Amino acid sequence: MQLKTKYHILFAIDSLIDRGSEKVTIDLGEALIELGHKVSIIIYEDIVRFNVDNRIALYSLNPVDRTLPRIFSRITDNQNIIRFNQKLKAIEKNQGYVNLILSALPRMDRILSRIQDDRIYHVLHSPLSIQSGIKENKWYKKISRIWQTKRIYDNRQIITVSEDVKSDLIKYAKVSPASIQTIYNPFNFKKIKYLAKQSIKANSNPFPKKYIIHVGTFTLRVKQQDLLIKAFAQSKLKCKLVLLGKGRDEKEIYRLIKKYSLNKQIVLPGFQANPYPWIKNASLLVVSSRYEGFGNVLIEAMSLGTPVLSTDCGGPSEILSHFMKNCLVPNGNVKMLAKKMNAFYYNPPEIHKKTLQHFEASRIAKEYLKLIPEK
Repeated sequence: MQLKTKYHILFAIDSLIDRGSEKVTIDLGEALIELGHKVSIIIYEDIVRFNVDNRIALYSLNPVDRTLPRIFSRITDNQNIIRFNQKLKAIEKNQGYVNLILSALPRMDRILSRIQDDRIYHVLHSPLSIQSGIKENKWYKKISRIWQTKRIYDNRQIITVSEDVKSDLIKYAKVSPASIQTIYNPFNFKKIKYLAKQSIKANSNPFPKKYIIHVGTFTLRVKQQDLLIKAFAQSKLKCKLVLLGKGRDEKEIYRLIKKYSLNKQIVLPGFQANPYPWIKNASLLVVSSRYEGFGNVLIEAMSLGTPVLSTDCGGPSEILSHFMKNCLVPNGNVKMLAKKMNAFYYNPPEIHKKTLQHFEASRIAKEYLKLIPEK
């Protein structure tokens, strides 16, 4: 029997801290490993907060730190380009030829965007016009941000994790890519269900029996926990609201909880390395974000049988489509969010699990393998 070609895929990413883009990189790498391919990862900042499969080779770029003013940043970039090329050469000497290079997040994108290599694709996880402030700033700052974005991504090969991110890149960031296509994020549903069976660590607080859950970093500008707290107060629900996460706006969240007299109803267990038991046992998961490049937690919740509700904030509209459009509410509309939370808590919407098959990890991994030209 003739064996299928086995490839070597290299990821280049800023770090492996516990955030969505980094988790997607690990999940995709593991899916490629399971298909029999070789995976290496170069990280810009030597931070790893995931249990990475030991079959994945991890390398640190050991970058040159910027010490000169920003106007001289190209000098530092040039030094880091040399370091990346040296690292790539060493990896290929030890691990074999690299067939595909996937770059993610700003630091690595800035470096790799100046390397002419058809193997390089930039994977964009968020709408850059919002992330970089293009939409919000005054005209002169907007022009500067657009120019900086175009300098990196013009004439490059781009992968976006949703059609919304793709549209935003072209319409608002004014980028003219050499090629651009959408490949959704991968999900290992067997692993998610396995992790969901583990016991919940509720610290010293008693675990709530009936609750709505929100999972996300405590950043009001992006995740809009303030919107969610206001809506929960208006909903008049008697259940608990669990906010899983940590972040810079935690003090403001506590202030809002006190303002709306919700101290006895809102539970903050902190960051949970394994949020899946919490998600599985919830009556409803709510995403209240201002924007989401995709919306991973919606897929994860539905795969565990937990109903979902989300603001219409980009990527979620591509997940909650067709029969599940009723699970979206207008972005920023507190009254509608409160109304739907109340309705869905008592009468949960049906989950169309067949749609989840499109996001299965091995299927997504094969989409990435199609980027490798046939010899």
